[in-house]
Amino acid sequence: MRPIFRVALVSTLTVAALAAGAVPAMASPAASAAPTDSVASDSSAGGSAKLSAIQASAAAKTSARITSLNAAIPKVTANKALTDADRSAILGTLNADLAAMKSLAAKIAADTDAATARTDYESIFTGYRVYAVALPQAHLAAAADALTDTVIPRLTTAESKLAAALAGKDASKSTPELQAKLVDMTTQIAAAKAAADGTAAKALAVTPSDYNANHAVMASIRASIVSAHAAAKLARADAKSILAALK
Repeated sequence: MRPIFRVALVSTLTVAALAAGAVPAMASPAASAAPTDSVASDSSAGGSAKLSAIQASAAAKTSARITSLNAAIPKVTANKALTDADRSAILGTLNADLAAMKSLAAKIAADTDAATARTDYESIFTGYRVYAVALPQAHLAAAADALTDTVIPRLTTAESKLAAALAGKDASKSTPELQAKLVDMTTQIAAAKAAADGTAAKALAVTPSDYNANHAVMASIRASIVSAHAAAKLARADAKSILAALK
């Protein structure tokens, strides 16, 4: 195999592997559900004690989300795997949630009765779902975009070059085993494409209300990304095996 051709293929497979990255874990529903504060929910406690407990918990919860959102926004902005449209949609959600967390923090701190404070407190979770929806959908959309716009196209390019090599200048090195690996590579690329196509849009379409109605609403989306990622890895392994045999 010509050195230039080999270098191009190695570069293609390396970029594909780097672009795929790791599929992000979903936030646990338990971690994102509204917690029960023992003092705030204790009807025997005085009204001022309940209010103070709710306000203290709200300050901690909004602060944590503000910190997470402030960390995520520049990463999304710099993420080259995302399409412009998806990046814009994600940033719109994250910035809106950031503003909402700041607003809720101030409102709850100024609330004068426990009932109002608790209603506002619960909206931190049910109204925005920063950890259950906003951040996970950003990760999933990025993973999907990396697969559909970088990984799969590059693997497809590598498959075409390897097929041409086995049918042309490296035909003398072709074996049934290598042909089987090429067929499997084609199959795995198709599987990755089928699993990844449309998943970014599906992830970004999920709303807090969707999650409130069904805590498993994003599970199938993540499963599609995991499946696509696994198929892409298998395709890359086939390509590496063929490439090694054509040295």
